[in-house]
Amino acid sequence: MNKFNQLLLLVALSSHAAAESILIKNADIYTGKTVLPSTDLLIVDGRIAAIGNSSQKTDRVIDGSGKSISPGLFNADTHLGSVEVSAIAPTVDFYTDNPNVTASLKVADAFNPNSTLLPYNRTHGLTHALSVPEANTGLFAGQVSLIELGNQPRVIHDSVAVAMDFTEHGVSLAGNSRAAAMAVLRQNLADTIDFAANKRAAMAGERRDYSLSLADLEALEPVVSGAKPLIVSTHRASDISAMLALANDYGLTLIFRGATEGWMVADAIAAAKVPVIMDPIYNLPVSYESLGARLDNAKLLADAGVTLVFTGMGSSTHNAHLVRQSAGNAVANGLDKLAAIAAMTVTPAQLFNANVSGEIKLGAVADLVMWGGDPLEMTSEAELVIIDGDVVPMASRSLQLRDRYFKATP
Repeated sequence: MNKFNQLLLLVALSSHAAAESILIKNADIYTGKTVLPSTDLLIVDGRIAAIGNSSQKTDRVIDGSGKSISPGLFNADTHLGSVEVSAIAPTVDFYTDNPNVTASLKVADAFNPNSTLLPYNRTHGLTHALSVPEANTGLFAGQVSLIELGNQPRVIHDSVAVAMDFTEHGVSLAGNSRAAAMAVLRQNLADTIDFAANKRAAMAGERRDYSLSLADLEALEPVVSGAKPLIVSTHRASDISAMLALANDYGLTLIFRGATEGWMVADAIAAAKVPVIMDPIYNLPVSYESLGARLDNAKLLADAGVTLVFTGMGSSTHNAHLVRQSAGNAVANGLDKLAAIAAMTVTPAQLFNANVSGEIKLGAVADLVMWGGDPLEMTSEAELVIIDGDVVPMASRSLQLRDRYFKATP
């Protein structure tokens, strides 16, 4: 273990043992659902003990005047824990070249709690994230994990959903035709249904040949039963409509990822009660499937009643904390501010059944950030981060390098 990780471990152990009580006074509290101006917040034994005036004696008092508190940030589309340096293949574990491992790919098996990307992002207020695999040999990419970036980073759930790619990239893996990709997908789903109904015979080799490996079929069982959501990457409005029709035919529970042209079919998405994971700052028509990209996509989807969950800024792994900047841009383009904050806090926490509330409320385990100003203002830095009730050190490899090589001017 290097010196940097030793330092983080020592701080983690000491903070967990101490569990100091903290009173933050006169801060604007964004609970995840509302805002409470100039309000006190008391944290005792890692839990929120009071919101409002408190006479209890505490170990630490912080003046929150001019500052704000929000739930910890949640980025719902990252590769955190499964990549270190994107250009160095041995450090990349979020896809596979093996055609027999698609839906069964579990990125949680490769999770690296010592990744330098984790402390870097948490010092900027990121407390939770989804780690999403990418398709490389077929339509199905693998199983999505939920991670916590605390003092001892961990996988909370190794499979909250299965990811699938129906973008131009995914279609290219299934015959270079949307029609062919749909045919392959229907065959995959039909095979999964048959496998689930005849598992003993299938495992004994006494059933017909399937289009996917047995491991992949087994991973898709909870998807075809509707028990586990299928996160579908797609952008074009007609592709979104096709996926909605397919989900209706097979009883699938969908979540869209991307939905660049979602505003065109927002009413249909809302009627089907399908949430959307999106980057609200994405507005460039970089491909034929995203010609309808626009900055107010988030607002139009929200106005239609679609549940929004945010990721952000293209490079959503090394700078996963920039989900906050994307949320701010959504507000600048018409989305309600509280809705934007919910889309990167309480909404994803509830959607993926995290062991966190994603909300600041009485009795909840503290997962929160104190900002130097407004939580959506990029000049507001995270000044205090608490994850799973523990204060985390504001230390990272990048800060360590800064402190080592920075030369103050006289």
